[in-house]
Amino acid sequence: MAETYGWAGKILRVNLTTGEITTQDDAKYHKYIGGMGMAYRIMYEEAPMELDPYDEKALVIFGVGPLTGAGVPCSGRMNVTFRSTWSKGHSIIDAHMGGHIGSMLKYAGYDGIVVSGISEKPVYLRIEDGEVSLEDASEIWGKGTFAANKWMVEQNGREFETASIGPAGENGILMSNMMNNGGHSGGGGLGCIMGSKKVKALAIYGTQAVHVADAKKVLELNNYVMSDLMGSNNNHVVPTVAQSWSEYENASTRWTGHPGLTWGAAEGGPVDTGESPPGEPTKMGYRCQKAVFDWGDLVEKYTVKMTGCATCPVRCYGSLVVPALEEKTGVKAAHANTCMANGAYAKLLPSFQDIAEEGDGEFMAGYLGCTIADDLGLWDNYGDLSATLVYFMNNDCELLKKILPEEEFNSIPWDKRNAGDPTFIKDMLELIASNKGEISHLADGAYNVSERYHDILGDEYIHSQAMTLWGPIGGKRHHGNECAAQVGLLTNIIYNRDGMCHTIVNITGSGLPYDLQKSIIEEIFGAGALDKPKAYTPMNENKAKFAKFGVIRQVIHDSMTLCNWVWPMTFSPRKDRGYKGDLSVEAQYMTAVTGKEWTEDSLNEAAERVIQLQRAMTVEAFGTTDMRNEHDVVSNFIFDMDPDFKAFEEGTVKLDRDDWQTALTMFYKEFGWDETTGAPTRATLEKFGLTDVADALAAKNLLPA
Repeated sequence: MAETYGWAGKILRVNLTTGEITTQDDAKYHKYIGGMGMAYRIMYEEAPMELDPYDEKALVIFGVGPLTGAGVPCSGRMNVTFRSTWSKGHSIIDAHMGGHIGSMLKYAGYDGIVVSGISEKPVYLRIEDGEVSLEDASEIWGKGTFAANKWMVEQNGREFETASIGPAGENGILMSNMMNNGGHSGGGGLGCIMGSKKVKALAIYGTQAVHVADAKKVLELNNYVMSDLMGSNNNHVVPTVAQSWSEYENASTRWTGHPGLTWGAAEGGPVDTGESPPGEPTKMGYRCQKAVFDWGDLVEKYTVKMTGCATCPVRCYGSLVVPALEEKTGVKAAHANTCMANGAYAKLLPSFQDIAEEGDGEFMAGYLGCTIADDLGLWDNYGDLSATLVYFMNNDCELLKKILPEEEFNSIPWDKRNAGDPTFIKDMLELIASNKGEISHLADGAYNVSERYHDILGDEYIHSQAMTLWGPIGGKRHHGNECAAQVGLLTNIIYNRDGMCHTIVNITGSGLPYDLQKSIIEEIFGAGALDKPKAYTPMNENKAKFAKFGVIRQVIHDSMTLCNWVWPMTFSPRKDRGYKGDLSVEAQYMTAVTGKEWTEDSLNEAAERVIQLQRAMTVEAFGTTDMRNEHDVVSNFIFDMDPDFKAFEEGTVKLDRDDWQTALTMFYKEFGWDETTGAPTRATLEKFGLTDVADALAAKNLLPA
């Protein structure tokens, strides 16, 4: 194997059926950057879309990019690629796992793990540098992720990073995930796929160096990024309250730390988060008081600290200890998480019992739900599972009564729900994760739920604003039309799940005044690229360019592997920079780390190669070139919401149906796809070195005419 910088230079291959473990040089995949891109090419070559997702030949690919483990800020990510079991078409999807396990995989000497086959018995994959083995996991099969990860650390040593599926994945629940021992999950149905292969967990420890070509330049870039460019979580560059250094403040940002707001349960006494102005990187970890952002000031006293992923100075996971909840419910007091996981399951209750003080019931219910779901290995899919349960329980459980046998319905402790008892959430999630009874099918994903109960639901459920799916293939809207109108929604349709694309919302949610955002964005993408919130205008070509940028940058980040919650650095928190960021930094890091010359254009080209391959694979999975009418259809609520408003009137985020078709056409044109169908053309595939892909599509009559 030739010496490489950034990349470890090899991938690990594990065949669960035969027990064979081998390694492979991965240099041929470097033009796909790594992580997501590398995994897509491997999947294309070895596991065609005709395969059933549960087939023995189906793959799960854990991948990290050249920046992970190289000391780059917010590079502690791992991409996981596999086939969807729950969205229409069963096409290729990704999960994204944070914490420290991705960096540890690189330290062990690997850029990825390709898992194939099916084990006869429960196993876990143990990696300690070059010593790799499949170990018996019978003792932890059936246990929750907390106990499983604890057991593996006890068996192997505290230096190991571990990740485990829970009972939900073992039992074949489609909405299931894999949780590492820091509370970070890999969703997308990963738990279900790993469970079908009888793989309970990973345990990884590495002691090898990640060599970089120009260590001095990496350190210079780190200082520049953390002093001049980086904001808080989601690259919010404005604090929530006025501070001595800030020109602006905005209550909706995640730069929540400020004088008087504390880590109230910190060891040794409360720690004041204080001011953390730009130019002082050592204070960055105080900026994001994310638990308070999610749940309000009442959780300040339960906050031990903020935690997060390897090499991340921002720290967006609220680490809490809530003794009163454990005393009342038996659910463990200490846990850490962020974002949707924190509050989604509280919605299962129509009212809330207070636990320790007046008004804390909703927080306690949400915290309990998050903790139980993580232990069971249940994935919420950006609110899909919780929204589906609420949808079926509305109106005195009218729909639930129609789908459940009477005995099963009556066995559910409805008295607890009526009383606002948070342990109802625990009972309900455990019931679903057990995969016993009809109710577990509500965790099949919205597309499958709609198909299974279509005689009862019609099309209303799948297209409803209550479900907020970007489209009826089953993907949740993840910062869509409410975020830069057509631009945000276009970033969703590329994927076969929720978009998981934060590039655009990092801009619109930055906290900067709209006029300032507009001037910076229009300098890059041209006039009319960014509308004022709730004052949208018809589609134009510069919006299409802006949307393409959103997708390209996400693919860059998931391939490098960087955190798309913080990157890219489109804006800066510094007034002396005019609040302008620097979009060249990713390419500069790639050059410094790998020793190969990368520019913003060459990095964009590599990322677009990945998107072209993904789109071609999606065409294969759907068996049609007509992506416009089979894949890219969006939900009716996007056009029908706010009935008292017309599209483009100030005060609404609804879109116009005809204008949306124009948006698709312009977006397709930006990617070089057929403007009628949205499928990649031969000329475009060949442009990106994908002639073999074009030939394969042609043989299946899946190239546009």
